[in-house]
This record gives sequence, structure tokens and C-alpha cells, in this order.
Amino acid sequence: MTLTDSTPVLATRVDLGGTWRLRWADGPDDAPRDVRDAVLDAPVPGEVHGALLHAGLILDPNVGWGELSQMWVGRSTWVYSRRFEWTRPGGPTRTDLVAEGLDTVAEVLVNGRVIGSACDQHLTYRWEVGDVLVDGENTLEVRFASAWDAATAHERAHGPLPSPYDEPYAHVRKAAANFGWDWGPHVVTAGIWRPIRLETYAGRIEHVRPLVRLTAERDHAEVHTHVRADAPDGTRLTARLTDPDGLAVAAGTATVADGEAVVVLVVERPRLWWPTGLGGQPLYALDVELAGRDGRLDSTSRRVGLRDVEVREERDERGTRWALAVNGRRVRVRGYNWIPDDTFPSRETPQRIAARLDQAVAGNANLLRVWGGGYFATETFLDACDERGLLVWHDFLFACAAYSEDDETAALVTAEAEQAVARMAGHPSLAIWCGGNETVLGRHEWGWADQVGTRGWGARYYTDVLPGVLARLDPTRPYVPNSPWSGSIDSDPTDSLHGVSHLWDAWNDLDYVHYRDHDPSFVSEMGWCGPPAWTTLAGVVEGEVPGPGSPLTRHHLRAIDGVHKLTRGLQAHVAAPADGEAWHFATQLVQARAMTTGVEWLRSRERCSGAVVWQLNDCWPVTSWAAIDHAGIEKPLWYALRGSFAERLLTVQPVTPGPVHDPSGPDGLEVVLVNDGADAATVAATVRRIDVDGVVLARHEVTLAAAPDGTARLRLPDRVAAPGDRASELLVVDSPWGRTVWSYVPDRVSGLRRTAPRVHARLDGGALRVRVEADAVLRDVCLLADTFGAALAVAPADLFVDRMLDTVLPGEVLEVVVTCRGGRPLTTLPQAGALRAALRCANDLIVGGVR
Repeated sequence: MTLTDSTPVLATRVDLGGTWRLRWADGPDDAPRDVRDAVLDAPVPGEVHGALLHAGLILDPNVGWGELSQMWVGRSTWVYSRRFEWTRPGGPTRTDLVAEGLDTVAEVLVNGRVIGSACDQHLTYRWEVGDVLVDGENTLEVRFASAWDAATAHERAHGPLPSPYDEPYAHVRKAAANFGWDWGPHVVTAGIWRPIRLETYAGRIEHVRPLVRLTAERDHAEVHTHVRADAPDGTRLTARLTDPDGLAVAAGTATVADGEAVVVLVVERPRLWWPTGLGGQPLYALDVELAGRDGRLDSTSRRVGLRDVEVREERDERGTRWALAVNGRRVRVRGYNWIPDDTFPSRETPQRIAARLDQAVAGNANLLRVWGGGYFATETFLDACDERGLLVWHDFLFACAAYSEDDETAALVTAEAEQAVARMAGHPSLAIWCGGNETVLGRHEWGWADQVGTRGWGARYYTDVLPGVLARLDPTRPYVPNSPWSGSIDSDPTDSLHGVSHLWDAWNDLDYVHYRDHDPSFVSEMGWCGPPAWTTLAGVVEGEVPGPGSPLTRHHLRAIDGVHKLTRGLQAHVAAPADGEAWHFATQLVQARAMTTGVEWLRSRERCSGAVVWQLNDCWPVTSWAAIDHAGIEKPLWYALRGSFAERLLTVQPVTPGPVHDPSGPDGLEVVLVNDGADAATVAATVRRIDVDGVVLARHEVTLAAAPDGTARLRLPDRVAAPGDRASELLVVDSPWGRTVWSYVPDRVSGLRRTAPRVHARLDGGALRVRVEADAVLRDVCLLADTFGAALAVAPADLFVDRMLDTVLPGEVLEVVVTCRGGRPLTTLPQAGALRAALRCANDLIVGGVR
């Protein structure tokens, strides 16, 4: 920038969001006549679909067959427009139009003149408009072409690229999930989906990249504050760092040269930021000011956390270990994959994101992996993760396909990475970048060679472009080229003994006991499907009874061969119900047990440093791998993983795993203490072998101790652990941390009996307390409170149940507490019949026990 006038002009930013006008301009023949003739109010930021829904011009894609009736929207041309007032500022300034997100292929006009175009949903665009604006009223128009048409045109020009779905998503820089996924609908969006504004300035701060470096002793930190500025050489930059108590700890100045400046801020005895469970999350305030000779030109503030992060890779006797370490300490990761939380990003409000992240933390997770088929994380998301101590693994935006390496695509990918890396660099929660999801796996395993031939398929991005961007802009964070990854582009990514693994063989082809076939070093995907809450599913199948016999249930299930795999998963373990509430509970229960089996096995293995479950959340009402459904209701899976992800876990495992009918295997059972905490842990436990009537057949006391980040194991004597009658006996381990139960056979051939426990409910201080009195062993008791929400005049998603999946022995009383989210008191008791129907347990699903 070459401005020389000495009069200071403070940068101003004028939001152009709000209500715009939207009209259909062109598209397929099935675009409705009412839409062709309409001019709609359209919120910005937002999507075309949102405006159409608000106007009643399309059906809700989440409900019934609504998804199928809106396909024309993504194949149409749309025009957004608005008017605004502008006054030409004095002094030597520049005015830009800044669009943080245009979805996806767009032409932008100011006062009828084309000033720029866009072709990447993930980029922020900036155009100088001072020469086309006029004093007084101005018009702004954004014309969106069909992203689907653009992708198809690129496919024709460069040749088709292999992917799991018959959609051209890899040919356009747009969220891949918009084109449909095995958990999401086909809704090709368009619109001004991020803020849009005017910026007027004589100098501006483009971005601040605070890169933190700690000494080996971590008693000294340096915050290398890299600033990119659009300002003349010699412009002064000041950076100030304030500690979490508001005390100034460091300050420095630098001058801009070639658009860059660096201020190194030194902090003695830094207060370190830690992942949840290992310490606090102190955040320092970083204030940066850009000033000319006569005053301030621009300023910005952000928060930073002082910590370091690394990946540790080392060979062992089995393969290659892979672990994340923060502040020199290995972090045993307990995490979830994160997908877009709604089909329409404008509905992902800060409140919704905060609620979902709170559920992750309450469920004992310490990491979320932002999957590469969606969007780059927002500041709202990352700020919330910083505050909660949730680590973030972030994929670059590639998923399950080959990607063209043509010059235009490569330039877009580079620009995306540069913008994202620069914007996110200050967030302590952001722990690792990953090149993409299952693209190297696809190259190895999915028969791409014939279709790709000698063309580039994306390897250039993962091994050159992306690590190059990180080396230039943020060398402080580790990078893994893909997930899964076994060490090199040519190594078999399915080899779970090396690096980062995905475990999908159990769900796709086997039974969940086969998670115990693996001894990986780190798992970044594993999952098992199950339906959402009953009310969530019943609300979108339009009167059909949820179950595999319902066409709309099948429509809201996108897993490949999903009904078959759900049924196969049931058959080995329970008497598989055909439809209705029994089917619904059985599939939810098996989902929960599958993940308990897999996660606790992996956590009990010393060489495994992480288990990241697919997935935390849903983007629409669907039967999927999610622990929390689209309405925000925790499935039994969430409660199962809250236990399996406990910071200090006591679990029973086979010394040598056995098959489904005899999971204990030939070498007996052991109790394993897993301690992910910051302090040493010791626990005393009582081990009892009982029969299904609760009679104690053997008893043993054990004590285990484990160092921080340690594991302790104790093989149980056969007199306690070896059953006399496998079908009618259970092993129960009780400790101050809770109860762990081992079943010697699947429920369908067990001696569990159907029973009718006594149930009592009362209101207490605005909460509903439900007491369950057992007269026989009750396995995996669940109170599905959403089913009686309407009777309490409460939205089902507003009810929270404090516990699920308890095993209750004869003579014991289980108390379950139901509260209303947000603190609203409950004032009505559910009717006895509704309460009884909401109470489920595994006993209901044994042979002859289906109710």
C-alpha cells in the first residue's frame, strides 16, 4: 500500500447483513411456478433453502420425503440483492467489499458493475469498490450459479474422479457433505452463508498469528506475534499481552515491511493451557494496534493459550506408536468426530454449538476431530473449545475421493489453507492439522487406479501443498497427511499397527467383539449405527411406525446396507424385534454396547494412545453413528461412552479375546485400571460372580494402582472369574468409581429373565426422581424420558436424564433423576403407564421377553 497522507483514518467496518431480497433466475423445469415468480426476504448470513422454508415454498428436507422435493434448488440460479447508503470518506483511503463466505459459484455486482467472482465456498473474498460506489444509495447484487452444474462442468473438462457416491462433489470446492453422505441428506445449498461487509481504511490488520514457543522446562514462553497488514512500510505495530487476571505481562513494537511485522512477547513463568482433565485453561489477551505517524489506523484483540503440542512416533515390537503430547505429557485421547451440526450452517447458532460442546465435555471427551467433508471451524466453535479444554484435530477439506490437481484447483486449495491456518493459529485448542479423510485409503483400497490413470489424485496436496503452507505460516503444530495414515503415501493405511487407524471392519462385516482383534496405536474413526431418540425419529416418519419396515425410517438411514448391518448386529446378541419400540431400543442398546466393547478394549491396551469415535453429532434426524441426535437428545451411546471415556476407568477384559458366544476366551479375565488423570490413582474393588437371581457364587477383593498416564492390570483367579454355568452367571465389579459387569454369553442365550420392577416417581425441587426397585438382575436400565415429554408440556429435547445403562441387582434401588435443561422446574408427574413404557432394560430383549 502506498498511501502517504499523514491524516489518520481509523479503519471502519460496516456490516451488510440483515434482510436481503432473493429471486430465482434460472433452473430446471421442475422449479415450482410460485418460486419463479417470487421475490423473497432472505436473511444474510443464510442459505436459499432457509428463505424458501420461511416463505413456505419448499417442504422441510428433514421431514418425510421433503429432501427429495427440493433437489431443483441446488440446480438453480439465484440472485441476492440489497440497497445501502454510503458516504465517501475523507483522506486517502480504500474501501473494500469483503465476503467471508459465498456458497459457492457467484458473480458480484455493485451498482450494476461486475466487481468480482467467487468459486470456493471456503474462501473469504475481498474486492476494492471505492471507484464504483457513489455517495447516497448503492445497490449490491450477488448472483449464484448452480454449484452442482459447476462441479459437473469441471468433471467433464478434467475427467471423472472416483468417490463412494455418484455425485461430483470432488470437482468443486464446497462442503462434500452437501451432496449426501452415509449419515446426511442431499441438500446442495447456495447463498451468502458468512458475514459480508464494507471496510474502509488507510491501513488495516489482515490477520494476527500468535505462535507460541515454550522452553524445555516450560518456565518461559515466547509469543511470536506475526501480523500481516495492508499498510505502508514503516507503519508502527504494537502488541500487548495481558494475563488471565488482567495484568500486563509483555509488550513490544515493530514496523511493517512488505506487509509483515513480528513482535516477540516474552512471558516468564507462564500459566499453561491444558486439555480438560489435565489442568486449567488460562487464556491471555493479545491486543494488536496498527498506527501511522498521527494516530491509530486499526486494532484487533484475541485470546491465546500458552502451551506446546507434538506428535510422538516411535517404533515398538509391534509397529509404530503414535501419540499426541501437550506440554510434554502424552494425552490419551478420548474423542469424537465432529460433522456439520445442521444441514444449514445458519442454524448452527452459538447456543447450539455451546450445548453440543458441553455435552462432549460432560461425556468425558477431550478431543473433537473436525472431519474433512464439512467446513473449516468457526471462531465460535474454536473459542468454545479453548474455554473448555477440548483439543481439536482439524482435517483440511478433503473426504473419501480423488481430487484433481489442476492449476486452478491447486490455487484454491492453497488459498483455503493459507486463510484457515492464519485465522486459527491463535487457538490453543487446535492441536493438529490433517491432510484429509480416507483419500490415501481410497487410493489403496477402493480400486481407483483404473479410473485415475496417470492423473494426479490429491497426493500433491497432502505431501507438498498443505505441509508447505504450515511450514510458512504455523510450524508450531504437528501435521499428519491423512486419516488413516501408516507413515507414508505408499504404506498400507489399513495396517492398524502403524500410526493412525480407522476401525470399520466390525460394523461393516463382523461383530463388535472383533474390535478386540486389534491392538492399534491410535484410532481416529470407529463407530456403530443406531437410531435417534424415539420422538426424534417418530417426528419425521409422518405416522409410520419406526423400524426397518417403515419406508421413511429407511429414508432416514443412509449407511450403506444399513438395515442389513443393524439386523446382523442384533441377531448375535438379542432376539431381534421386527419393528416399533422394541426394535428401536434393541438397536440403540447394541450401538451402546458395541462402542463400550471397542473403546474399553482400546483404552486397556497400553500402546493405544487414542480412541476417537464416529461421531458426536447429527446434521438431521437420522439413524447414524452419532451419540447425540439432531434434536440434541443424548442416545444411550452417549451414556455408555461417558462411562467408557471416564478419566479413571476400571474395566474387565479377556486376557485372550474369544468369539461372540464365548467372549472370555481361553485364558481368563483381568481387571484393568486406566488412569488418564494428572495424579496417581488407586482403587479398591469387590469382584463377585453371581447368578441371574443375584446369588453370590464367588467373591474377591482387589486393589490396583496406576501412575498418571498409567495402566495397571490384574488377572482374576479362576475360582472367581471362571463360571460354572456361563448362561446364568455374571461377573460384577464394584468400586467407588461405579459398577462394571461382564457377561459370559450374549443376552439372547442367557438366563436373564423378564421381570417387572417396581417403579415410583416423585417431584423434588423441580426435578423428577424415578426409583426402580429390582427383584431380579436388571441389565442396562434406561429411562427414555423423551417419550413422555409431551405429557409434561416439555419439548422432548429439553429433558435430561442423569444416568442410563445401569445394572441393578435384586434388592437394590436405582434412582434416575430427570431435569429440564435451562433450569425450568418440572411440575407434572408422568402417568404410570407412560413411565412404565419409558423404562427399558436388556431383559426385555431376551428370548420370549420382547414386549
